[in-house]
Amino acid sequence: MAKRPWRKLLWVHQPYPDNYVDSSFLSQLKRNLHVQQYSFWALSSDSTVIISHVYTVAIFVCVFVAIYRDKYNPAWFASIGSFCTLVGYFAWDGLGEENTTSRTATAKSAILIVSTLLGLSPVLKSLTQSTSSDSIWALSFWLFLLNVFFHDYSIGSRKTCSSFPPTLSTNLAIAAATVLASRLSTTLSVFSFLLFSIELFGLFPIFSRWLRSYSFVAHLILTSILAIVTEVGMFYIGGWWALGVWSVAILSAVFVAPGWLIALQKYKNEIQGPWDPAKPVLRSR
Repeated sequence: MAKRPWRKLLWVHQPYPDNYVDSSFLSQLKRNLHVQQYSFWALSSDSTVIISHVYTVAIFVCVFVAIYRDKYNPAWFASIGSFCTLVGYFAWDGLGEENTTSRTATAKSAILIVSTLLGLSPVLKSLTQSTSSDSIWALSFWLFLLNVFFHDYSIGSRKTCSSFPPTLSTNLAIAAATVLASRLSTTLSVFSFLLFSIELFGLFPIFSRWLRSYSFVAHLILTSILAIVTEVGMFYIGGWWALGVWSVAILSAVFVAPGWLIALQKYKNEIQGPWDPAKPVLRSR
């Protein structure tokens, strides 16, 4: 007597062993059904979002080194940061992103921040007197590394990009700036450096996200300006050797890494079939 055809039903008793695999079991096998195909230039352009923030951190480190070595007046950096902040704010405001009430609140917040920094600068200057410089450098390195990892690189609508980004990344950067500021020699240096850090890590990411959502070409222009400033700073810190290592690292992130990711796509082997768990479809009423 011929056996009944095998059916893929667990609740039906069938004259087949438990580990039986029918020849039709893999007939509906599908491979790489939902694998996304990447474009090299699309990946390279998207990587500029990350590179732009890395440039910001590098510029900040270069500014600290310049102030720490007493090569430049710290008020000069705070003045440049404040000027760029005002230019960005007026560009933002000129495109109708704020109303009169928001302008008033922004002015009050700016006055409050400056006043608070003026009062706390003498205290922050002596914050880490009992801590060795090596510990401060190590702590700052890890704080900035975590800042890069936890930074918000998403691209949303103009309304969401105009709001404050997640605070974890900002807090990490401000904490690193605070411990670095405590190694500076004068109260003016501490005040100028912390004001510059708030402008760079608190306000600039908001403007950068907004500019990216408004015009990607403008974002690329801004990234190019950051690249030039960073390379000048790297040359100032370590000469041609530091500039060369930095340039190779950035070029690898922008061009080599996307090509490597595309090359690895041929090893992708994602299988789908009717044996996969059913995915519920939720419909809003």
